[in-house]
Amino acid sequence: MGESFDVTKCMSFTLNEQFMEKFVDPGNHNSGIDLLRTYLWRCQFLLPFVSLGLMCFGAVIGLCACICRSLYPTIATGILHLLA
Repeated sequence: MGESFDVTKCMSFTLNEQFMEKFVDPGNHNSGIDLLRTYLWRCQFLLPFVSLGLMCFGAVIGLCACICRSLYPTIATGILHLLA
């Protein structure tokens, strides 16, 4: 009945800390930089803004498609929303 529980602690990061390098062994700066984790961490922070920009740009083009009643802006709106 001797169960052990891992205790985790939630921390908030500043903007500068979001873009710091991640290490193979967290907390050990001598373990080397883990490039995959570093770039995945940066992408999860930046890609939502890229997606939001694509959605807004697609909405503007969609509005123009309604105004000019053309098929090509409607296709462009669909492609932008698919990319987002």
